[in-house]
Amino acid sequence: MKIVKDSHSDFISKVLKGLKLSSERMVQSKIEKNQSLVIMRDGKMVTIKASELEKK
Repeated sequence: MKIVKDSHSDFISKVLKGLKLSSERMVQSKIEKNQSLVIMRDGKMVTIKASELEKK
């Protein structure tokens, strides 16, 4: 059972790493194209310039 749990946690780690990398690439692409992003802030959808995320 331990082998199954280890491979499951390895898979989860790889998925999370991939999601983080893809979101970083998307934000960078939006910054380069001077585009906006739609995000959730305080439970509401908000449109912001991607360059604002770079400042934080």
